[in-house]
Amino acid sequence: MRIVRTIILCLFVNLPLFGIAQDVSYSKKEVEEVLVSLDSVIAHKKKYQTIRQHRVDSLEQVVNSCHISVYVDKCKELYQALSCLDGRKALKALDRIKKTEEYQEDKNLQAWVKLNASSTYGIMGLYYLADNLVASIDPSEISKEEQLHYYMTCKDNYEKISEYMSDISIVQDEEKKMITYYDNIIELLPEGGKKDLMMASKEVYLSHPKMALRMLSNSFSKTKNQDYCNRMCMTLASANNQLDNRKNYIYYLATIAVNNLQNGNTTYEALPNLVYALYEEGDIERAYAYLMCTMEDANTYPSRRLALDVSKYFPLINSSYREHKAYIASNSKMKRNSLIITFAFLALALGFAFFLGWKQNQAAEERRRANQLQKALDQASIADRIKTVFIQNMRHEIRTPLNAIMGFAQLMSNDLSDEERSLYNGYIQESNDQLLSTLDDIIDVSNMEVGTFNFQFEEINIDELCQEHIEHSKDMIPSGVELVYEPFEHNMMLCSDRKRIGQVIHHLITNACKNTSSGKITINAAHDIGNDSIQFVVTDTGTGIPEGKSDIIFEHFEKLDHYSPGLGLGLYVSRLIARALGGDINLDPLYIDGARFVFTVPNYKPQEEEEELVEEERLQEINT
Repeated sequence: MRIVRTIILCLFVNLPLFGIAQDVSYSKKEVEEVLVSLDSVIAHKKKYQTIRQHRVDSLEQVVNSCHISVYVDKCKELYQALSCLDGRKALKALDRIKKTEEYQEDKNLQAWVKLNASSTYGIMGLYYLADNLVASIDPSEISKEEQLHYYMTCKDNYEKISEYMSDISIVQDEEKKMITYYDNIIELLPEGGKKDLMMASKEVYLSHPKMALRMLSNSFSKTKNQDYCNRMCMTLASANNQLDNRKNYIYYLATIAVNNLQNGNTTYEALPNLVYALYEEGDIERAYAYLMCTMEDANTYPSRRLALDVSKYFPLINSSYREHKAYIASNSKMKRNSLIITFAFLALALGFAFFLGWKQNQAAEERRRANQLQKALDQASIADRIKTVFIQNMRHEIRTPLNAIMGFAQLMSNDLSDEERSLYNGYIQESNDQLLSTLDDIIDVSNMEVGTFNFQFEEINIDELCQEHIEHSKDMIPSGVELVYEPFEHNMMLCSDRKRIGQVIHHLITNACKNTSSGKITINAAHDIGNDSIQFVVTDTGTGIPEGKSDIIFEHFEKLDHYSPGLGLGLYVSRLIARALGGDINLDPLYIDGARFVFTVPNYKPQEEEEELVEEERLQEINT
């Protein structure tokens, strides 16, 4: 059988192409995750130990009150609960079983008690007591299951003994015993994972870690039993330690520690080794924290082995931790001082930058104020010039009709014929109208600019309005120029201020007559259904508007020719009226044969009519 097993092991070594999986290599991130999980478990260690203690207390009550027929079974359960929590109490639970009649009659029960007591003594480091108890058992007189327990206990005890022995001859003797125990265990175990684990453990003991890793790489991920998982992790950790694979070694030790602590286990078989491994990796703070966790429970079992581990690692790690803390404190102080200096320089730099910015803002503010003053001076100069021109124009525009009125009024005092009197009276009336129109424009500009301009809305027939203003303008039309009205449709109605609409049309006709010496002046009117508005278009074939003057002509007191009659308020007043009514007036830039002005005015609707239209639209939407 051993020959066959040796051949199989050789195949494992020499034929890797058979698909046997290699050991998994854990990343730094995965190792950190399991260490963080261990940190959390250690933080709640007391909670887990309290849960196990409650279970022990409940079992104590059951043992004290149970029937004699189940007394031994309950004592066994109590021992299992105490086996990893408190060694002395665990031995007392076994002493209870020794006092029963069943113990005196059942050799298997005697072997079970001795083996578990030996295992407990081994954990406590009392190896000679453990060895003596095992030596008192005859394996041939117990069941196969107890034989397996016997060899497992012997293996565990001798493994711990050999870990602390230094005599070479004893170590060699122990090694032979260990190999014998491994062989016996493997023979007794059935085929399966536990047998593979024992074979792998033996290979680790024989310093064949690669062989052990090949055997366990598939089994570890399928393990669900925690005790079995701990044994497998311990074997994997030992194999990786021999291969100097520190990440995997730390990962498996941390996994064992997590499982032990979550079960309230105080034996800590993996934590001391993890402490030293982390110390070697330079994680001093974690190593110190885990060592303190171990020391808290070193006397609870009590465990000689655990006490030896603590006494071996504590001076070294404690000294390193103190140096590490001193270095961190010094480094923190240096960082703090450097930050203070840096912030001081930054504050100084920021203060200087703010000062420069403030000075620049002050200079910019002074420049802005100077520019504003210069602009105000320029505007005042322009306003003064405009005022001068306006006064000159107004003096001329007012004096001309007044002179005509006064001259013809004096002539009217003479003896005149009826025909001459009628003619002079017409001249006086015309000059009077011209003077009133000039004064009305000035008053309208003043009212609109201060916001006291009022409108009177009424229904207007567009045809009648345009024809009326054509009739009034016949006297100012130059000879050779035709003034016509050509609407796109007749009898259009507009609800607006008749006087103001007529005033805009009058100004547009007057402007066209002044700049047209031949050709035609056309007035068009069209209804824009989409916007419910009326467009008036006045087109002439005159001199037109020079490029760049299309916006200036709508300013007040602006004229293309300063020698032409008028104050330069016609188009300015027209735009004010148009925009006050909700419309606008613009020059058509695409027309090049003269000038074309487009005056748009919306159709005013009383509030009640608008509400009725909105209600009708709402009803139509509801119906649809």
